[in-house]
Amino acid sequence: MVKQIAIIFSVFLISGIIFTGCNEVREDIMEQSRFEKQREQEKQVLEDVTGEDLRRLDSSDIYGTKYFDYRDSLATFHMGYSIPRDSAYKVHNIKEFASLNYLIRQDTTNPGPYLDRGNHFQNIKMYVEAIRDYDKYIQLNPYNQSAYMNRGNAHERLQHFDQALRDYDKVLELKPDDTIAHFNKGVVYDYLGRFDLAVQEYSLAISKDPRLAKAYYNRGISNEQLGNLERSRDDWQMAIQLNPAYREELMQRIRLLDL
Repeated sequence: MVKQIAIIFSVFLISGIIFTGCNEVREDIMEQSRFEKQREQEKQVLEDVTGEDLRRLDSSDIYGTKYFDYRDSLATFHMGYSIPRDSAYKVHNIKEFASLNYLIRQDTTNPGPYLDRGNHFQNIKMYVEAIRDYDKYIQLNPYNQSAYMNRGNAHERLQHFDQALRDYDKVLELKPDDTIAHFNKGVVYDYLGRFDLAVQEYSLAISKDPRLAKAYYNRGISNEQLGNLERSRDDWQMAIQLNPAYREELMQRIRLLDL
């Protein structure tokens, strides 16, 4: 009797292991299928723009002043504005600060000067002061997604990653089609070592704006960290096609994958 029970238990145990293994194989196949479908969609984008000025189509151009410029690498992305968003922010403009301070003293309920002054503070890397002004602006006008984006940038540079993610989520709540918020979330997750989540965010950015070369660039780095070397290669090749300025740097990275 004991022997029969042992045999039955063994059969159930083996069946469970086989069933679990089948589930894992099935999930791997589904994941590969999703990946291949995503890649086909992204490659179709390149075919659609073949023969056009790909540098012009690089989405960094649509952000106004190329804040997300190709000269920013993942390592230098948070060292401050490499290219200021407005010429007035290029230096510590004493006259402009004096003007904004005056406007704020005249009317503390006017949100505009707080946002402008916060941007000035951020450009000269006074992030704590910038956040203070963004807080005041948002208190007066909680519906401008740009204020949350800028405050998220400042939190990010101070390595307040939870606060930065909350601000980027708020951007997406107010503007669901925003691309930069997904991109910025990807960068935060890279810093946190959550490369799987970073890949998800870069993929969302690409799904909304498939010409964003820098998203392919960064996703390639995240995939490399995950050991997905073929996916890294694909991402970097896509980034090069969209923005030839990446060629020298990324071709070197691609060659290193073959070592």
